[in-house]
Amino acid sequence: MAAQLVELEENFFNCPICLDSFKDPKLLPCLHRYCRGCVKPEVDKSDDKVKCPLCKQECDKPTDGVDGFKTDFHTRNVVEYIQLKKSVAAEEVRKCIGCSNELQVAAFCFKCRGFICRKCHEIHENSGMTRDHKEHILALKDVKDKHLTLEKLGSLKEAPSCSEHPEKLAEICCVDCDNLPICVVCGQYENHKGHTIRGVRELAAEERKKIEHSMKALREQDGNVRGFPAKLAEARKSLEVNITETKARIRSQYNKEVGKLNEKERESVGLLAKHKAEIDRKEREVVADLNRQRERELKTVNDKYDKCVSEAKAKAADERGGKDTAASKTKDMLTKKRSYLENELSDSFSSVDHQGNTNMKTFGELSDQSTHRIQRYDNFVAVVTSVLASRDHWTDVSCLPDMNVSSKQLIEDAKKEFPEIAALSKVTTKAITPVFAPKANPSPIINRDDFKSDADYEKYVKEHLRIGMTLRCRKANQGVQEGDTGKVIEFDWWNNLNPICQWQRLGGTLVVSYSDVEIVDQGIRVGSKVRLQRSAVNPSRDQEGGNPRSVGRVTAINRKNCTVVFSTEKHWKGLLSEVEHVSLLRRSAFQDDSSYSAYVRDTIGVGMAVRCYKDDGVTKVGDTGTVTRMDESDPGQLPIEVEWQRQGGTQWVKHSSLEILGLRLLSVGDTVRAKQDITYIHRTICKKGGTGQITGIVESRWCTVLVAERRRPLTVLFSQIELSS
Repeated sequence: MAAQLVELEENFFNCPICLDSFKDPKLLPCLHRYCRGCVKPEVDKSDDKVKCPLCKQECDKPTDGVDGFKTDFHTRNVVEYIQLKKSVAAEEVRKCIGCSNELQVAAFCFKCRGFICRKCHEIHENSGMTRDHKEHILALKDVKDKHLTLEKLGSLKEAPSCSEHPEKLAEICCVDCDNLPICVVCGQYENHKGHTIRGVRELAAEERKKIEHSMKALREQDGNVRGFPAKLAEARKSLEVNITETKARIRSQYNKEVGKLNEKERESVGLLAKHKAEIDRKEREVVADLNRQRERELKTVNDKYDKCVSEAKAKAADERGGKDTAASKTKDMLTKKRSYLENELSDSFSSVDHQGNTNMKTFGELSDQSTHRIQRYDNFVAVVTSVLASRDHWTDVSCLPDMNVSSKQLIEDAKKEFPEIAALSKVTTKAITPVFAPKANPSPIINRDDFKSDADYEKYVKEHLRIGMTLRCRKANQGVQEGDTGKVIEFDWWNNLNPICQWQRLGGTLVVSYSDVEIVDQGIRVGSKVRLQRSAVNPSRDQEGGNPRSVGRVTAINRKNCTVVFSTEKHWKGLLSEVEHVSLLRRSAFQDDSSYSAYVRDTIGVGMAVRCYKDDGVTKVGDTGTVTRMDESDPGQLPIEVEWQRQGGTQWVKHSSLEILGLRLLSVGDTVRAKQDITYIHRTICKKGGTGQITGIVESRWCTVLVAERRRPLTVLFSQIELSS
């Protein structure tokens, strides 16, 4: 059914930039049209790509600028009709091209491009000179009665001029030159000789068939395009619900942990009261026993029992003070944990709000994309419908190829489902950390035989594997044979984080799968004594404490990183691959002096505690001190500078005269524990594992330690105690 021109909105033929009727309209690949003068500044200021002001779709900039875009002849013809309709509606007086009189006109000749009065209209149609104009004359009554269709309007227009000979009408089209209208002379003899030449009717029918197929495919996606805003709104609503539920869950976890803190606080208060009551009971019993004993003893020993009573009361007072201190520390600990919980709650809420805001912003961007997609879809449908309704062959040949090209991208965009909106409707955050999580004990090595399947053991290896561990190959793979052993030195970030091992038999590195190996040694762990490898010239983190001869103790391990306490740096952080394990052995573990001397040369480091076990004329046997410097210019002798405790100064000695005692010397203020039961005259004065604090150094072998169970310091040998961790 032919579409009437009045069915199209008038503003459909207005330029979106100047909002007025199109003047020399230019058609972009996205099928949006603009006046040549309006879009020219946008094209001129663009580099390689031109962005459509409406849908923001980009296209290549033509070499000849704005004139490289096609002129929309169909839109220009419709605009002329709209202007003609406005003139008729206003009943304007026009000059007749036949009699040159100013009067109301009855028709418009598209071939003469002028108005004709009623009398001249009849002459114009019947005259022999203008008889061929009859097919191109528009009676203005058709405009008034709104009987004019796009098809009829197209038939009134004559064929366009030849692009090479403007004085001639085009009769055929050059397909190789983008369906360019040309005359027969151009096609057979001149510029277009040898090109693919097609008749306009045949070519128009072919292009119509293509665009109808594209329109059918596009209409099949109508529901997907128009239904997307509803999907977006549903996902946005799901996000808001998820945010509320997540916050409620976090609040519930927070309240639960606060309840645990309150319960622990009540238990602490009750335990303190119980301890004090027990102390009071013991005090009363001791005092009562002493009073009964005093009554039985002679009057001459009353002073002795009074002293005992005083000591018992003093001890009770000390115990009360100790319990008060412990209760105060517990309260401080609970306060800190409560503060940490509140901070964690605030961080969790901030994380949820941040994710929510970010997702909401993304929803806004998707909504804008959806709006632009619908606008492009509606614009395409309207433009194609308008061109098809005109049934003008020249318009079809000129416009429909570009529309077919644009329809392919539009169909692809219409099929796009945007699966990411499901993920955008959710927020994630870590759970509240339990305030009294049990301490994790070092897990023993578990073999493959302890698991039901290879998948379970592979999961165990993947979770527990660290740099420095020793692995054994269970399955031959890529040059590694079954039974080969190697040390983990790195993880392959591009290959599922599989371990990279230094294999002993191969003498090189190779990546293996988690499923092909088993753990045979845990390697470096928390508490291990380590030092920097000599190959680690540029440590990954802090340079301080990075002396390759300095030995320290590992305090933390995180996958491939570790924290080490050196004598010169208390919190050195670096890679596990940069440190090596150090075993500290005494002289008694070696058969002769030469083997122990070689061990000292390879192991000793700055900050270590040493003892002289050979009198070299400078120091005496038994003197202890701390290594301050090492002269590695003479590896054979390796002179060592030691700060001696007895002399109170530094002195250079040979490494062969020293025995390694530990990572550092014990000093006043250190907390130590007994390595064995310490006895005095067949009486145990401190049990193994008992702790205390060094209060003084008596000489190179002895020190005084204040033990918690005794009021007076004990004098013990350094060999009987060790630094408490």
